[in-house]
Amino acid sequence: MRSALLVVGLLPISAFAQITIGMADMPSAGDTVRYVTSSADGFDPAETEAGFLWDYSMLEVGPEGADTCVTVGSTPFAYQFFFNNPILYPEHRADYAVRGQDFNFQVLTVNNVRDYFKRDAAGFRNVGFGANVNGVPTSTRRIPVDWIHRFPMEFGDMDTSFSEFTLSVPTLFSFTQRQWRCNEVDGWGTLYLPADTFEVLRVKSTLERTDSAYVEQFGQGFTFPEPETIEYKWIAQGMDLPVLQITVVAGQAATARFHYSPVDITTGMGQARATGLTVYPNPAEGTVWLRIPEGEWGRLEVRDASGRSARTVSMAGGTLLDMDLSGLSAGTYSVELTGPSGRVSTRLFLQ
Repeated sequence: MRSALLVVGLLPISAFAQITIGMADMPSAGDTVRYVTSSADGFDPAETEAGFLWDYSMLEVGPEGADTCVTVGSTPFAYQFFFNNPILYPEHRADYAVRGQDFNFQVLTVNNVRDYFKRDAAGFRNVGFGANVNGVPTSTRRIPVDWIHRFPMEFGDMDTSFSEFTLSVPTLFSFTQRQWRCNEVDGWGTLYLPADTFEVLRVKSTLERTDSAYVEQFGQGFTFPEPETIEYKWIAQGMDLPVLQITVVAGQAATARFHYSPVDITTGMGQARATGLTVYPNPAEGTVWLRIPEGEWGRLEVRDASGRSARTVSMAGGTLLDMDLSGLSAGTYSVELTGPSGRVSTRLFLQ
């Protein structure tokens, strides 16, 4: 089984910096978040600790997708009833909406779903959804709301929340889902993805759901639990949604969804190796040597984990360059070469 790595000996704990997540790190109307989905088979998402290095650089790049956050006012008018009415329903006034998951249950058909979200200094929550329920546009609140995160969020935080919603087809049928969410911020450190590196908080969300249905014709209801769902989420500052989320249902890792940047995915570490961008020693202290093969040239840039430029130099192919990194903090950096062939990158550990 492939696994993440705990940094022991390679990097001191001081090489990492804990981060805090707040309202500014959540989505807002107008944002578009690109991602890809992949199988999570072969990885153990439960591994975590303070100052951890999670290596998911070998995740396969699967189908591409994007979530676009739209204004509440741009969604169907009937959907907005609870979510655009701050006087009557202040707790459910939403900041944006995003396309949700359609579902069916018995005589219920629920499609064209839009999930509504609210963010403020207290936290980030799902306040409900709008959908066509058996063809009728409907606005449905979560009462109480589902607190996805509470802010400020830091390592060691724990919280729980309960929410539920009910859908009804008058004189026929009603469906209620109750949900218990338990959040634990159980790790912090550095996350490697196929083409990106992030400083993250790791959040484990355990979801217990119970579905209930009531059939009017027979005056009878029934209740049954859904399988336990665990969402392992790696959250970075300023990235809107988790840069990696692995969902485990009934103990089986179902899917991985991770941050996708078209430029980075197509010109990431694999092409860096193929192009021959060489950095040594690695890990390094003070000075590194860099080499690119004949025929390559361009701007070489060293960036820290926040994406800030730390060193920049022009370089021609076939040359060996020594770069002074004294004065830079210990940690993980990316070394990027931008030239006629595009952009390639590799990682550098600075002790």
